[in-house]
Amino acid sequence: MVEIIREAYTDHIIEKNLEYRRKDDHESGFVFPWKDGKVQLNPISEKNYKWCQEHPEEVECLGVVEQENWHRVPALARCECGNEFYLSGNYYGCTPCSKCGKWYAMSGYEVKPPDQWEEDMEEE
Repeated sequence: MVEIIREAYTDHIIEKNLEYRRKDDHESGFVFPWKDGKVQLNPISEKNYKWCQEHPEEVECLGVVEQENWHRVPALARCECGNEFYLSGNYYGCTPCSKCGKWYAMSGYEVKPPDQWEEDMEEE
């Protein structure tokens, strides 16, 4: 079993974005990150933002919209070899150590590598 350094947890994030919706297609538009009372732009998004401002006949500004997101942050583990990694469970609920190759379930128990797994051939 690996050592669990930090238990898995659910992270809650509230994002604010300045949103524009196309007038001819309400399913598409532009979203720009909003932080500290102003839009956050990079060179590509700045070009799109300027286009939105210059074409009010094409897009409607929806203002600053809050979006709540929750996501699961997997447990951080330390393998017997000393390597630290996340028990993300991306392969049938299991994760390999990137250093030694041992496989672990999301609970931290060591499991056989997938090439040694037995298939259940019985019909349910």
